[in-house]
Amino acid sequence: MPTEVFKIILAGPRNVGKTSLLRRYLSGRFEPQYTATIGVDMNVASLDFPDGKVVLDVIDLAGQQSFISLRNRFYQGTHHLILVFDMTDRPTFEEVPKWYDAITQGACPSPGMHLTGSLVGNKADMVQKLALTSQEGQDLAELLSMQYFEASAKTGQNVSEIFLHAAISCRMTLQSLRQSKQV
Repeated sequence: MPTEVFKIILAGPRNVGKTSLLRRYLSGRFEPQYTATIGVDMNVASLDFPDGKVVLDVIDLAGQQSFISLRNRFYQGTHHLILVFDMTDRPTFEEVPKWYDAITQGACPSPGMHLTGSLVGNKADMVQKLALTSQEGQDLAELLSMQYFEASAKTGQNVSEIFLHAAISCRMTLQSLRQSKQV
């Protein structure tokens, strides 16, 4: 069975739960103690499909402004973007377009190229503290041509679905590219 490897960027403002989402996916656990990512953290996740294996090389980027120049080095060659904001912190949602623009400019070397992606509203379990509506998240995702997920690293809500979508989306893009080269 063939193995396909795809580069996934996990990005967004600081303290939105990017690393917690990834840890929940990889280990099935939530750690309430918060440790900020310093620079970049790299992890590998593999998913088995009936016709082969998909390996996701997940690049978890620090959200602090001081790491901008370091982050830029990792954008090129990205197959899928998982862009995360905190549903209880409206300013993180408002920063999403800035993050999207920076990453797509760095990941897509020529105009007209499209980067597949997921927009993730994390901390959806904190219903009493939500700072925006589901519709606002969905509208922004549509504007950016991304799939929208409301997730919770704490409860595990939609965490597996985010990474499964990344794998399927990458495979579909690769299949489309192969078919267009055959025509």
